[in-house]
Amino acid sequence: MIRNTLSSLTNALKTKQPIYLNYVDPDDIVMLAAFIKKHQLQKKIISTTDKVESYLDTIRFYKNVWNEESYNHQHNSGRLYCPLIELDSPIKTDTATTTINEILENLCGEENINPVIEVIGELIDNVWSHGKGLGYVVAQVHRPYIMFAIADTGMGFKKVLNDAHIEGIHNDIDAINWCIKEGHTSKGKDDDEWIQRLPFDCLDNPYSDNVQVKQDEDNHHEGLGLFKLVDLVQKTDGYLSILSGHGLKLINKNNPSESELEENWQGVVIYCYLNMSNLHKLKDNTDQVDIDAIIKELLG
Repeated sequence: MIRNTLSSLTNALKTKQPIYLNYVDPDDIVMLAAFIKKHQLQKKIISTTDKVESYLDTIRFYKNVWNEESYNHQHNSGRLYCPLIELDSPIKTDTATTTINEILENLCGEENINPVIEVIGELIDNVWSHGKGLGYVVAQVHRPYIMFAIADTGMGFKKVLNDAHIEGIHNDIDAINWCIKEGHTSKGKDDDEWIQRLPFDCLDNPYSDNVQVKQDEDNHHEGLGLFKLVDLVQKTDGYLSILSGHGLKLINKNNPSESELEENWQGVVIYCYLNMSNLHKLKDNTDQVDIDAIIKELLG
């Protein structure tokens, strides 16, 4: 659970005591990876069971976080899981999207998965664009669910929206709620055409501090695609949690909630699972109904 993981990470940083892991979900994995990378923590910060250690090795956690060699073979990568991938380049971003697409096709076949592919692909692309190499993504299948998590240690929603002078953003929950509304984007409407533009994969600004620059985006998406993700979760009776700063929002069928936490996550964490057995609910049957009506009329 995101709340417990954040509390454990915050406590570990204060006390220098290791976090004991006897079970991990995708949200735990991406939060651990991003937190360790941000604070440059050593391997002694975690303590695991043999089973968890083997799993973390298989999904390339140690490889991506501490650059250790992996010993377990990835037999089910692209079928039952997407290994942990650091979103520090466009190539890795494409790899993550492609691998999750393979999982969806293996889980459901090609029919009806386009909405899911579009939403997850857009989310990964935009976390790369906004996070600037500070994010991680991982996915896991527990039939009939696909579990997906992504985390970065960038600015977070509230700072981005405040910097963009969006009105009415007083706390992190305000920022999350603004970002999940349809059509909302922090992207400027009237860009200055004289602003110096950087390539989308340029992490360092070569200009002096007094020169205004703008990062060109390779994917050209606005926002993070969160409205589409919320809609997808609701239609498939899934689950979604969004953490940014002190704000945590849970979206599910039975017990949606939002709360301000004592601990702070600098950046964004998104964790969801989709019930793929309900994927047929995404299909719009309007055209088919119209065709059926016409056929009946023609046949008298």
